[in-house]
Amino acid sequence: MPYCPIHRYEYMPGIKVCPECGAELVDELAEPVAPADVKWTRLRPLPGMIYAKMVTEVLDQRGIPNYIQSLFGSGGLGVISGDDFPGADTRIWVPEPFVEEATEIMDEIIPEE
Repeated sequence: MPYCPIHRYEYMPGIKVCPECGAELVDELAEPVAPADVKWTRLRPLPGMIYAKMVTEVLDQRGIPNYIQSLFGSGGLGVISGDDFPGADTRIWVPEPFVEEATEIMDEIIPEE
């Protein structure tokens, strides 16, 4: 069975290209890199989770590993997010080799002020 080397999805025989990202499918997957072996770097702050999700959607489409870090807490009236704290920001982290490409993508979507 062929596999996407980016998403690690398995496809039916005869499919040659991943319909999600366009990567050429392979017969065997390489072992995934252990998270401890990856040096994560944070990108510039974004004003909230909605902006971060817009950027990570494109990063995911391009096969760039990422995760979102946001200030999150709770208050007397319930759960509040980083969007509710003055000066709070949301950060996207990517592996060091992807920083330049991820920054370009983020700047295209949300220009730096």
